[in-house]
Amino acid sequence: MDLSCGENLPNSGNRSGGSGRAVDMCVAGPDRALDRDPRLMLNLLTLERAHALHTDYFQTVQIDIQPFMRKVVTTWMLEVCEEQQCEEQVFPLAVSYMDRFLSHRAISRQQLQLLAVTALLLASKFRQCHPLSVDLLCAYTDNSVYPNEVRQWEVMLLQRLNWQLSIATAFDFVDPFLARLSWGRDNALVRTHALTLTSVCYTETEFLLVPPSLIAAACITAAARGLRVRMSVNELCAMTRAPAAAAELVARHVERVLARETQPQEPRTRHLQPIKVTTPEQTQLPDTPTDVQDVHF
Repeated sequence: MDLSCGENLPNSGNRSGGSGRAVDMCVAGPDRALDRDPRLMLNLLTLERAHALHTDYFQTVQIDIQPFMRKVVTTWMLEVCEEQQCEEQVFPLAVSYMDRFLSHRAISRQQLQLLAVTALLLASKFRQCHPLSVDLLCAYTDNSVYPNEVRQWEVMLLQRLNWQLSIATAFDFVDPFLARLSWGRDNALVRTHALTLTSVCYTETEFLLVPPSLIAAACITAAARGLRVRMSVNELCAMTRAPAAAAELVARHVERVLARETQPQEPRTRHLQPIKVTTPEQTQLPDTPTDVQDVHF
């Protein structure tokens, strides 16, 4: 097997302009030999089965946490990852950590963002060279979460996960799928659009119990249709032995979610937040989802 290095070494460790944090720009390109290796798909499917969620924890475990709260928090997590230019795998892995924890232990709504911050910290440590710092993540919560709390919850989350941090996400399946398909290898936009749709799926509670391989197949299908690329769902299903009808059903649901998310939103008047006057020197951070804690029934 020929080995090659396609990394951009001169850009490694560059600093981002706004946050001053070292951003790892030394990212390896896709390895076609690895992606086409049959052992890779077998190992991913084994990991998927080992860490799959089998029950809806909103119905069986969580009492105070509601599905819409997960939507708010995961959207905030995605915004943090995008602004900090995190590796692609950080966001879905952090959401997977959070879901696994919530499926075993009930928490209050006041603790949900603390759990999200801890999951982001662990995922960034596991997936990228320059992890997100505790202080930075606390700043993204408007300092409603304290660093000592994050460090305590980091140990607790690791114990609850049995220190098993290697989890197969839908992002892991996208490249191996596309590497095995001629129409996927020739069109780079399919991968870009599929990963975007996959990120949206990880913010939606409807896909909580859908296997990652099926989410990846559905998002690739929806992306190819949107780009008018000729493809067949059966080709994707043959790799995971999933029913074509199931993949088609999930793909159509992904398309409906995309249509819903891209519709212009009407301004909400339920909560009017005071306007803060900031100076140019102040860093603009995504708003913390305070409405998770402020909702009263």
